[in-house]
Amino acid sequence: MSVRESIDPKASHWAWLAFDLWFHRTKRDLSLAQMGQIVKVARGTVSNWEAGRLRPKEEHMIRLDEAWHTGGHFERLLWYARTGHDPDWFKQYIQYEAAADVIRVHDGKWIPLLVQTEAYAQAILWAAGRVREVEVESRARLKRQENLTRDDPPYLWILLDQEVLECPVGGPEVMRAQLARLLELDEHPCISIRVVARSVGWHPGHDGHFQILKIGSRDLAYAGAQIGGRLIESGDEVARLGIRFDQIGALALSRAASREMIGQTMRAYQ
Repeated sequence: MSVRESIDPKASHWAWLAFDLWFHRTKRDLSLAQMGQIVKVARGTVSNWEAGRLRPKEEHMIRLDEAWHTGGHFERLLWYARTGHDPDWFKQYIQYEAAADVIRVHDGKWIPLLVQTEAYAQAILWAAGRVREVEVESRARLKRQENLTRDDPPYLWILLDQEVLECPVGGPEVMRAQLARLLELDEHPCISIRVVARSVGWHPGHDGHFQILKIGSRDLAYAGAQIGGRLIESGDEVARLGIRFDQIGALALSRAASREMIGQTMRAYQ
């Protein structure tokens, strides 16, 4: 059985789309190359769509619907896949993150994964009761951080609530090292870490943490939740999160004031 035939269309909307691309192509007795000619992409791209390794764009699905007279079936499937919950969303998000040109992060609860120290990450996992996952998961988080040291690193802009700095995770030594890490990273020309002071009061970020990725001309987002998160590929939703990020950023301290607050909090962990 091929990879395409093994995809369960009931697993997610993306799996359904991948399966239907394969099913309708083979039903019409078309090769990968022939379908590629219809939607104006390479044979390998079609193969990756059907295997669930790549995700098509709206323009491709519109061309397919027009050529196959499917009444907008593939365009609608793509819309539902982008706006619905994908159980396998995290794997796709990691791929997007690795390719991102710009990463914008807001977090009001903990230090974002991309800038966590190993000790901080392990303390979070221990506190969450994920004892069996501590070593593997903390290494996976550090692996993701290699993205920041590549030859063409993404621009990383982080907004943190003051409470994140003051919430003790793993004890004073762990927190001192973590906050020192933030100050070190903030010196990088492609990284900006700003703090939203408690005195600001309520702000739009209190609804939950989120991240926005820019890959070329395309924007995507991730929104956190208590027992999981959601990858957002709908342009309207991503745009709303972009506005929210700007609103929070307008309330944040300056770079110098943020560094001063991080430094003061670090010294308080004695």
